[in-house]
This record gives sequence, structure tokens and C-alpha cells, in this order.
Amino acid sequence: PAVAAGTWRLTATHGDFGPVTSAPITLDGKHARSGVELVLAAGGIVRGVVHDKAGKPVASADVRVVAKGHVEWRARRQAFTDADGKFVIAGLARRAAEVVARHDSGASAIAPADLAAKREHDVVLVLDVDGAIAGTVVDPKGAPIGDAQVIAEPEWSGGVADRAAWSVRGVQETVTDQGGAFRFAGLPAGSYRIRAARPGASEAALSLAAGIVAQPNGAPVKLVVPADGRVIGKVAFADGKAPAAFHLTLGWTHPTPFAAKDGAFALPAPGGTHMLTISGLGFVEQRREVAISDGKDTDVGTITVAAGRSISGRVLDDTGAPVAKAKVAAGMLLTGGGEELYIKDESIGAKDTETDAGGHFTLDGFPPAAVTVVAGKDGIGRSASIRIPGTTDSATLDLVLAPTTGLAGKITRGGAPLADTIVIANPIGATASNFFVATGPDGTFALDALAPGAYVVFPMLGGGGGRPKDMYMRKVEVMLGKRAHVDIDTTLGPITLAINIKTDRGTSVPMAQVLAIQATLDPHSLEELRDGSHMPFGEAVIPIYIRGAMGGATEIQGVRAGPHTICAMLGDPRADPASLKFKCTPAKLGAAAKQSVTVVVPAAWIEAK
Repeated sequence: PAVAAGTWRLTATHGDFGPVTSAPITLDGKHARSGVELVLAAGGIVRGVVHDKAGKPVASADVRVVAKGHVEWRARRQAFTDADGKFVIAGLARRAAEVVARHDSGASAIAPADLAAKREHDVVLVLDVDGAIAGTVVDPKGAPIGDAQVIAEPEWSGGVADRAAWSVRGVQETVTDQGGAFRFAGLPAGSYRIRAARPGASEAALSLAAGIVAQPNGAPVKLVVPADGRVIGKVAFADGKAPAAFHLTLGWTHPTPFAAKDGAFALPAPGGTHMLTISGLGFVEQRREVAISDGKDTDVGTITVAAGRSISGRVLDDTGAPVAKAKVAAGMLLTGGGEELYIKDESIGAKDTETDAGGHFTLDGFPPAAVTVVAGKDGIGRSASIRIPGTTDSATLDLVLAPTTGLAGKITRGGAPLADTIVIANPIGATASNFFVATGPDGTFALDALAPGAYVVFPMLGGGGGRPKDMYMRKVEVMLGKRAHVDIDTTLGPITLAINIKTDRGTSVPMAQVLAIQATLDPHSLEELRDGSHMPFGEAVIPIYIRGAMGGATEIQGVRAGPHTICAMLGDPRADPASLKFKCTPAKLGAAAKQSVTVVVPAAWIEAK
């Protein structure tokens, strides 16, 4: 079959063999590629038995084998135990995996199964994780709701281990019986937020439900599902005119479009307090908290939006000729892929447009924060990512498209490939521009369409955004006409590092984000740190660990010895980096297995909140 230019992997599967995936294959879109050979071999096998705590076999237990990795969509296989509690899962990929069992009576611990080192594994899974949360779902009058949707999610610790384990155990969700009753079993110790929504309600309704926090094996809980209300109002500029179109988003749900001539809107939502975001072309995004009454309309009046500043100019090719129908994107965070210039749903505070016949473009509605802009067109090339400093002034610039080049490499840990892991390339000086791909089973990756220049390249082990993660950074010069290559070793260090965040009055900070960087730095803001220009890059990898410090404390395992910079950050990491409170302290980590560092921040930071 004909395929487009770019880097591809081919995967072959057969029921009697393990799946096999090729190394990356790069095509130029012009010449055929032949001689590719995929050799199927005997697949991995995980077999065993599931017991209860008394040693008796458990029938109909759900056993899953999950490939080790750092993305949610990695491969997983499932089977149910027979009447004797036995199971066999065959035809597995020869790679490291994790095995867990779940049943109405409990769950097992997560067991490792390195199928790369050993093709067959025999395991005994004991259902000794016996935490359970039970309760009922009722309406505001106390009547039980049958077939209600219920979900249980951990209250995250601020580290990476609990999130990694949860991705193996899987989402905990159920529906109530006709008496409104539900039960979750096999929950490890900890706190869980339990949320519910009516039968047939949207994913958004379940996401917006306030829920309650409960611990396993505690008293039964009661979830009251409020009647849906509506938030109503209007969106207008200061002169009374309405935007041609806009979007409303409640919490982290998907945006809902509106295009009323008078700017009026009515958005259904479950009762409760939610964050309302108003966004669109031609005005600055606004966020405000709204308390929606159960079963009633909540009128927020007219929300006045400002035009903000604009970014305009031309897109030119490398001869200076204007480029029509080029894509231009600008925002607080721009995200692209291995070939894609811009992925809207992965970007933050971003807007995009196409150039006219003369190569001109205009994007408006930006706040006075730093904005990154990039342009591209298939078949011609793309511009460098340009960072425009924060100001109230509008900006005009020319974006010059030039041929792109590529970057490939391999991510390892302890000598083994690190599969199913996101790898990001950030242009130095414009690191709010992300280009990402995921590694294959062999730990390799490829980015096919980068503008030439210097990049910070790193695997991201953990969640995106402000979520906890480990990153291992290297600087790479990407030059036109030559595919750059980088190998990054993420092998863990021997140190467990405890970090405490206290005020200059000796009190613990209730909540902060922590960054631990294996380098000697003196950044005065997160924006300065993110720029990347001041990082002491050489051939060595620079690990950066990000954690949430709940109650002023957190712990990082696997830290390497050497000089570090430990930073505390207060504020919403999704906001303008210049608005965040930021304080760093140096630390020299020696050979001891357990070490601690305290970062002291002004008490005024807390009092100001």
C-alpha cells in the first residue's frame, strides 16, 4: 500500500505467536521500500492461579497483564479464571509486564513478569487487597437512584507511584442496583473520591460531580446527586457588541460552542461550584467560579471580555515569497507531534488561523502573558518557534518557512529499552512549544519535522501538565540535511530524597509544587528556568523531578548523587508562569541512601492567598 512520507512502525500479530513490531522505518514519500522482514516467534505466557486469603481458588477472577510503560494506552490483555481459579494468557509480547487480579471479594498485589528475560511465568495471585467502599446513591429527596454511574479515584499523593499503580489496576467504576446501592472492592489503603451521576448522564456530568472522600472499610457513604441546573448569561465586549462565536467550558469538560447574536448562552450542568471558562477568537480567555443552584437557572449576568493584544504578520518561504494557506498557531503552550505542527486539544490558551493569498495572518485575543507562535505548510516547511514576551502591546512579525529536519534516538533504563514513553523536544528559547512522540517496544523514537536549531529533548515519566513526573534532559543540535540522534539513559539513582517546604516562620506550606534539578542553577522564576538557555547542558543527562508537596512534604525515590537545585512553586501551574511564586535552594547530595532538603519560602506567600 502507498503511505505518506515519515517514520513508520509495522506490527505483525497472529494468535499463535507474540506480536512483533519493527524498528522505525523512514520513508521519503517518493521511493518504495522493500525487504522489510517481521519474524514472529513464540509469544510470552503468563499462567497461574488466583487464591483468596485462605488459600482457596477463586473462580471468575479478572486477571490482566499490562505492558510496562508510561502511557495510558499501552497494551493489556485480560482473562477470567476457571472453576479451579486457574488462568492462561498466551501470545504476549516479549517485554516487561505487570500482572494483577480483581474480583468482587478483593484484588491482588501487582506482580512483575519480565517476559523479555523469561518467556513463561507462573504466578500465584492472592486476593489480599481487601479494602472496600460501599454506599448508596440518592436524589435530593432521599430516593434511591438505580443504574446510577459511580466512579472511585484516589486522592493523589503528589508522587508518581500511586498513579503508575492505578494505571495497571484500571478505572474503578460501577452502576448502582435498583436500591441505589454500590460497592467497590479490592482498593488499596488510601483516600478515594467517590462521584456519581444519573443513568445515561454524560461523561461531563460525572466529571463535574463533587463527590465525597472516603477510606476503604469505613462506614457506608451516601452520594446525593443534585438536580441539573443551568448557568445562563451573556458574553459581550465593553461596547456591548457580542463576539461572533465563543466556547464555554465547565471544569475539565469539553468546550460547548455558542454563536448567539446577542451573546446569550444557557449551559446545563449539575448543581455545585464549578470553574467556568469563556474562550474564543477575538478576545482574551476568562475564567470565573460559578455556584450553580440545583434544578434552577443561575444567572451570571453579562461577562465582559476584552479584545486583548494581537499577533499579526506574514508567512514567507525561504526566498521571501508569501505563502498562502499556511497554518499559524499561537498560545501559552503549543503542542505538536512527530509530523504535526499543532495539535489543538493538547495546547493551552492557543488560537490558530490560515494565511490569506498574500501570506498575511492575524490572531487576536491574547492576554499580556508570554506567547509562542509557529507556522508551517506541508511541502514547504515550518518556521522556528518564536517566543513573544509578555506585554499589553500587540506584535507584528514575519515567520519564515524553511525545510525541516529530523531527530531520532533511544530511551533506556538499566540497559533495557524504555517502551511506551512520551518523548518531548522543546526549542531552546521557546520551550512553551512542545513536539512529542512515544517510544516503541524497542525504546526508539523519531521526530520527522523539526525546524533546525537547539532543542531540549527528554522522556516524560509521569503525567503531563503540572502532574508529577520525572524528566531526563539532554540538549541536541538539530541541523538541516542531517538527522540528529540522541540516546538518553534514565537509570535510577540510589537516593530517596525527602523535601520539606516551610515558611520563614517555621510553618509547613499546605500545598506546593516541587522541582528537583540535578544541576547548579539560580533561576528567579519558573519562566527563566523553562527557557532552557541557562541550563548547563553537556553530554550528561540532567534529571528533573516534579512532585506535589501535600502538607509541605514530599519524597522522591531514585535520585542520583551530585549537586542539585530544589525549587518550590506556589500557584496554578496552568497560569502564566510569570505569575507564579518561585523559590530555589542549592543542595549537594552525597552517597547516603536517605537524605533531606528544606526549602524556606516567605510566609507572606501563604498569607497573600
